[in-house]
Amino acid sequence: MRYAALLFALVTTLVCHGQVLRDINYAFQYDPAEPLTLGIKIVRTSSGWTAYYNLVLQDTTQLANQYRIQWDTRATLEEKQGIAVDPSAIEYVADKNKIEGRINLPAASGPQILTAKVLNNVLKRVWVYYKIIEANYPVNGSLSSSGNIVHEAFIQSHTPVSLFGEDGASVISYYNDDFPAALPAFSEGMGKVARSIVVDSTFKVVAGETMSFEKKGLYLVQKDTSATDGFAFRVEDDYPKLKKIESLADPLIYICTKQEFEKVKAAKGDKKAFDRVILSITGNSERARELIRNYYRRVEWANFYFTSYKEGWKTDRGMIYMLFGLPDQLYKFTDRELWVYKSSSVDAKFSFVKSSTIFDPENFVLVREKKFQETWYEKIDLWRNARF
Repeated sequence: MRYAALLFALVTTLVCHGQVLRDINYAFQYDPAEPLTLGIKIVRTSSGWTAYYNLVLQDTTQLANQYRIQWDTRATLEEKQGIAVDPSAIEYVADKNKIEGRINLPAASGPQILTAKVLNNVLKRVWVYYKIIEANYPVNGSLSSSGNIVHEAFIQSHTPVSLFGEDGASVISYYNDDFPAALPAFSEGMGKVARSIVVDSTFKVVAGETMSFEKKGLYLVQKDTSATDGFAFRVEDDYPKLKKIESLADPLIYICTKQEFEKVKAAKGDKKAFDRVILSITGNSERARELIRNYYRRVEWANFYFTSYKEGWKTDRGMIYMLFGLPDQLYKFTDRELWVYKSSSVDAKFSFVKSSTIFDPENFVLVREKKFQETWYEKIDLWRNARF
C-alpha cells in the first residue's frame, strides 16, 4: 500500500526506540485503502477519563488476532517514549474482524497524550494514533447503540440509541441550521464556527433510555443548557454514502458554476435532469460517469472522516480531501494539521488550525491564502474534465 515502505521502516524505531509523534506522517489515517481504522473517543468521568476504542478491519482477509495494540501516555508530542498504560486499566473484547474496549485513565494536572501503536507482525507494519486530552476537554458522554459506544460523529435517523455517561436527565438541544459549505481555499479570512447557534427546540431524556431521532440536523446533549460541557452529534438519513438523487446536488457546489449549481438543485429527485447537468459539465457520457463515480466516493469518505457540527463534505478538511485527495504527507500538532501535496497535478501545503467549540472540540479551520487561487481553479478544471 501507499505508505507500506515508510511504516515498515518505522516499525523498529517505533517499537524499540520510540518515535517523536510530531514527526510521523499520519496520511494513512485518512486512507480508505488501509486495512484498518482505529477510533478513539475520550469521555470525561468523575475520577478522570475513559477512552473508548474500536479497531475495525476493512481488509476482510485479515484477522483481528493478528493485531495487537500498545498503549502509553505522554506529556508532549516531542517525547520519544511514553509511560505504558497499566494493563489492569485496559478492557477489550475481540471478534474476527474487530477489537473494541476501553481504558480508564486518572485525571492529570496537565494535558495527556494517549498513544496507540497498532502492530501486525504478519504484515510487518505499525500504525500510530494519538488523542490529546486537555484538562478542560468538554466531552462528558456519548451515544450507545446495541450496547456499543457510537464512535462516529453521526447516526442514521430512526436508529435506536441511548445516552451513555452521567446518570439522570439531560437536555438535548436541536439545531436545524443548514450550515454553509466551506469557502474556497483562496477566500479572505477563515470560516470559523460560531460559538453559539440558535436553538430550534429542546427536550429532556434520561440516561439509558432508548430513543431515536427523526429530524436531520445537529444535536447537543448537556446536563443543562448553561453547562460548558456535553457532546454533539449529527442525525442523517442518507449518509455517509449519498444514494438519493436529491442528496447529490449540494456537494457539487465546489466544482459547478453558479448557473450549473442552480440547475442541479432544481433537478431535485429527477435523475434525467440531474444527468443532463453533469453531462453539460463533462462534455460526454464516459467522463460524466467517471466524475460521478470518483467525486461521490470522495464525498463518502469526507463524511466518514470529517463529520463535525456540519456534514463532513462541508468542512474545510472535507473540502480539501474531496478536491485534492489524500495528501502525500500529513503532520499533526497540538494546535494544527499540515497537509502536503507533491505531485504533477498539485504542489501545495494546506494548514488547518484547531478551532474548538462545545459542538466539536477537534474542529479544524483552513488557513486561506490568495496564493491558492491558481492551483484551485486548475484542480476544478481537472475535475470538470474527469481527470483525476
